[in-house]
Amino acid sequence: MEEIKPSQKLIMLCAIGPVQEFIAQARRTRDLWFGSYLLSELSKEAAFQIARSGGELIFPYLRNEDTSISVEDDQAVKKLRVANKILAIVETADPKRIAWEVRQSVTKKWLEYARDAKEQLGACINQGMWDRQVKDLIEFQAVWVPLYSEDQYQVARERAEQLLAARKTLRDFKQHEIGKLRFGEKKSSLDSGRESVLFPEKASIYMPYGIKEKEKLDAVALVKRLSFSITNREDKFPSVCEIAFKHFKATLKEIQDKDEENLAHKCVKEYYAALHALSRRLEDRVRFEDKDIDSYDYRLFYESHIEGYIVDHIAEQMRSSLSEVEKQETISYIKHHLGMLEDKLNRDHINLNPYYAFLVADGDRMGDLLDTLTSYQEHQRVSEQLSHFSVRAEAIVKEHSGELIYSGGDDVMAYVSLNEFFKLSESLSREFQHVMKQVVPKGCTKPTLSVGVAIVHMLEPLEDVRNLAKQAERMAKVKKDELAIIYQKRSGGDQMRVSLPFSIHPCERVKELRDYYRWHWISSQFAFGLRDLHDQYQQMFGTTGWNLSSDEQRVLIWQEIVRLALKKAPSNEIKPDIEQKVLPYLKKIYETQGEAMKQLKMLAELVILAVTLEKAGNNQ
Repeated sequence: MEEIKPSQKLIMLCAIGPVQEFIAQARRTRDLWFGSYLLSELSKEAAFQIARSGGELIFPYLRNEDTSISVEDDQAVKKLRVANKILAIVETADPKRIAWEVRQSVTKKWLEYARDAKEQLGACINQGMWDRQVKDLIEFQAVWVPLYSEDQYQVARERAEQLLAARKTLRDFKQHEIGKLRFGEKKSSLDSGRESVLFPEKASIYMPYGIKEKEKLDAVALVKRLSFSITNREDKFPSVCEIAFKHFKATLKEIQDKDEENLAHKCVKEYYAALHALSRRLEDRVRFEDKDIDSYDYRLFYESHIEGYIVDHIAEQMRSSLSEVEKQETISYIKHHLGMLEDKLNRDHINLNPYYAFLVADGDRMGDLLDTLTSYQEHQRVSEQLSHFSVRAEAIVKEHSGELIYSGGDDVMAYVSLNEFFKLSESLSREFQHVMKQVVPKGCTKPTLSVGVAIVHMLEPLEDVRNLAKQAERMAKVKKDELAIIYQKRSGGDQMRVSLPFSIHPCERVKELRDYYRWHWISSQFAFGLRDLHDQYQQMFGTTGWNLSSDEQRVLIWQEIVRLALKKAPSNEIKPDIEQKVLPYLKKIYETQGEAMKQLKMLAELVILAVTLEKAGNNQ
């Protein structure tokens, strides 16, 4: 560290971890949510401790007009989401003491969560191993740099960032403590570097907490699994299956608005009539709620979740249990009628869609913006706007019937049904640009938001889903201000990967193209034919060096698009519709901006995406 003078102003930068253990290792959505929440709460505690020590926080910004955030305001504190880096100005002769106090405060906060979880589990855990795993989990780094004058803020901040990056290359290695190990101890299902702390013979104690009988979990994973018990969260955190089911609910509501006697509604009512007959036969030991579409339980519409519904419903209602024979007969009965329902819906081109969208978003050019800030007051204003955005992001996700996992600074993580992810992505992009334009200096490039979305089956492992979404985010950030999508089929096969600029309004474009596919004006052969057309011309232009002007290329490629659209028409009868309605719309997209080849690629990706989503939503 650089030499520090007595009672000198310093820039202090702190980082809290480990991110991998808190966020990446998760099997259920509530594990992922609580991991993100916990990391935010620990970072928040670090920020508050610096404030209590007399420091002036730069990031996060704790005085915000809309949310009235302050250290003393408990309600606002609950809403505040904090990234795992804290930046502040402190005036002290002993920065090491402040850093140590911050570390102790963060560690104490973590141990409080761990203690609460431990008290819930009691005798069903290996106490010695638990203590060893939670004691040294927290990673904390802090650096500080003298701030000789306010006009040197930018240089000092950059120096602090360099020091922190260097500090993160170092690791603390501590002596291994065996704890109370037993021979052949099983490894944790989520972290192979840690042993499971659960005693399998005590399964009856821990199963009511949402832990499976043969599940192996370490101390960190158990703290996340017991999140509802130790945070007193009132609302139920929806599973990805419940979010995927919202697509089907939205389809039913849309049909109901147009025609209440539609076949789909009739089929669902017949299905529930069969379930009510079963309930009467079982003397109401199992009941089924269907007063309206919102009351439909997703577990009754997916075969893999029927048994869970029966077990959970009996436990929740505290009714007499079913015998094993009755239970198996009940499950078989429901599966049989569910199969009949699916067959009827498929004939009406409606599918119980098992896919959902997992979204991550990150600001573009934020580093460039911070490099233009010459004072900490300017940086505080940027932090204030980022606080605005993180609060608004949560509300926007709720508006689109999604579930927020994390929002802090310029980062967002959420999951949502297929019918809403486009609108959610565009809403987040607009809101981010709106709040950031308030603080961007004149002449500087305005930050934008890149969004990555993974469309996956609800049974895909959550860690893999998150990794796919991060891959999509990296795709979007290549050109920035884009929405990148990776669609992975459960059945295997090639992934669909597309990246679309927000400037073309992809939500509106894809919606119109989906209608064309539904009306049989375009086909999947046309969609993938556009991609093949792009690849062929890319190869020809690259190898033969055709001497064509950009205008000549544009005309030539458009003629090829027209030829392909008519050639791949589903039938000759609809060719007039293609010429009068489809081709003018495609030309409008094609002539938006940019080079002909780039426009052809974008058009191909739009049509492929529209066709793929329509198939996933209706008849896949």
